[in-house]
Amino acid sequence: MAGCDTLIIEDGHYYQELSPHPANSGNVGNSGCYTTIKAATTWGVTIDDSTASPTSYNGAVNNEANYIQFIGIIAAGNPSNTVGQSAWSINGTNHVKLQMTAGYNVPCVQNTDVYGIGPAASYVLVEDSHAWGCGRYKFEAYQSSYVIFRRDVSRHDYHDVTGWTGPGTITGWGRQCANFTTYDSQHTLLQNDIAIDSGLADQETGTVWGGLWSEHNDPSIDNPIEMEASIVLNVQGVTSIQDYKESSTHTFINDALWGNEGGLGFGYLTGTGTVLPTTTVNHMTIGKLSGIAQDYSKAWGDAVQGNSPFTDYTSQIVENSILEQSNTYGAADWVNSDYNYYYLNSANFGATYYEGYASGPGVNDVLNTNPQIKYITREEVGTPVYGTASDGGNIGATILYEIGTTGTLYGDPGYDTITSNSLWPFPNEGQIKSDMASFTMVNPISGNTISGTRGFAAPGNGLYGGPITLTSYIWEYLGNACPAGICP
Repeated sequence: MAGCDTLIIEDGHYYQELSPHPANSGNVGNSGCYTTIKAATTWGVTIDDSTASPTSYNGAVNNEANYIQFIGIIAAGNPSNTVGQSAWSINGTNHVKLQMTAGYNVPCVQNTDVYGIGPAASYVLVEDSHAWGCGRYKFEAYQSSYVIFRRDVSRHDYHDVTGWTGPGTITGWGRQCANFTTYDSQHTLLQNDIAIDSGLADQETGTVWGGLWSEHNDPSIDNPIEMEASIVLNVQGVTSIQDYKESSTHTFINDALWGNEGGLGFGYLTGTGTVLPTTTVNHMTIGKLSGIAQDYSKAWGDAVQGNSPFTDYTSQIVENSILEQSNTYGAADWVNSDYNYYYLNSANFGATYYEGYASGPGVNDVLNTNPQIKYITREEVGTPVYGTASDGGNIGATILYEIGTTGTLYGDPGYDTITSNSLWPFPNEGQIKSDMASFTMVNPISGNTISGTRGFAAPGNGLYGGPITLTSYIWEYLGNACPAGICP
């Protein structure tokens, strides 16, 4: 192949590694063109490394080949690998697009991820893709920059932390499992992503950081993160937590976080960081959290928790949001609150035993009034949260349209705009359900069978009358039938 050529792979199962050579790089003559590697039929090609030698490293890997585009390919790792392995590994490269791809079958032990973006990768797009099965992380940006995860779906099924040790009540750092992870990476953007039906009640599966985990070990870099119009639903573990060493801006806007153990946590315990991050939480719907704030190993049940070692840590803002049915507090510790609805929480405000500083209501907060939401994805006309936000919009999340123009990288025109394309029915949801339903394994700790035919991937019909789909499952989670315009 030459740079900017297109390779079409015939449908089939390939027991080898897919790895373009740096000489295959696109951008020939600074034209901006991409070398394209695509399946003849979308989802029709599986690159399967499961039978390769344990010294083999990945299913699909791109080291140092720039301006490469992968389309419609499924990559499977090698579960017997003993050194850690990804299904997709993108590192030391720039301008890479993974579109309509999938990954699974990585080891259930070791420090593994399904999509490993980094180190030293930049301007990478993972779009309309999905990951499931084992692996400590499903989608990870590691020591990289300008990475977008757009319309990706993740389900964490299992990760074995046996033998790993750690401080306190946490048995090992391996419990820091997450569907999406940003680790010492700069400018990570999550758009319309879904983390769903993940983890088991048994924390031996390693699910404390269930939705989004942000790790910051390198104080020399700034790693701002934005999560927009995304959903974390029915996940054992915290929806999102930032490392206490964070020193950058984190923005959560128009996200729906429901049925998890914990909500949003900013910093944790009593770390030694010296630079205060800024966290903005706006237009969120957060509810039905089951965790216990005093049991760190089971993830706290606060909707928004600003636990920080700093008494002047006041740059954490939550506004225009619905904070409902939290098992402990709606807002805890250092959190500034305004224009929020607090409803059916065990307590609306309080302090965890880590920090001891209690949040309080803002002037425009509404306490103990039912916001009357029917769906976690939108607010209805005539309800008290419709059109009453500080900016004239709705209080709570409104997740109706695709964010970001398809195929755009960070900084491209339209990369972060709200498009006119409906997000529902969710793209490729039939393929996603079929793939995730195929998963099965025996939990070696409990002896129980972990079945992939659960949650949205279960058989049967939804309340709207048709088969359960990813879309109907999300829209019907509060017990109301999916609207006809959403679930045809």
